[in-house]
Amino acid sequence: MKVGITFVAFEFLHSGYIQMLEEAKKQCDYLIVGLNTVCKDETGILLSKEYSLVERYITLKACKYVDEIIPYHTEQDLEDILRSFKIDIRILGSEYKTKDYTAKDYCKNKGIKIHFNHRDLKPQKVW
Repeated sequence: MKVGITFVAFEFLHSGYIQMLEEAKKQCDYLIVGLNTVCKDETGILLSKEYSLVERYITLKACKYVDEIIPYHTEQDLEDILRSFKIDIRILGSEYKTKDYTAKDYCKNKGIKIHFNHRDLKPQKVW
């Protein structure tokens, strides 16, 4: 069984996230989603004031592409999660192709494949 993992804040679950999760699930048999408990962007700006961690967890749990959710708080937690599970593939947004990211060296050394999906995270309207 091929195990994949992706880490995100999910300030609110919209169609762009659903598409991203669908693409991530196509890369593996079992998809683990690391849910950031803080819900801040890279600059430290709070992304969600409306939805609590519990609300974000429940919403994410309802998504058919997600097999398991692991909350994490820090970048060290993220790396610890990667070290604690047998991960075959890590799914990152394409914006990280040219950026450094947490546990990049660990993934390389352990042979964890990296898949860059395109995260068009704009909510889509269907009329």
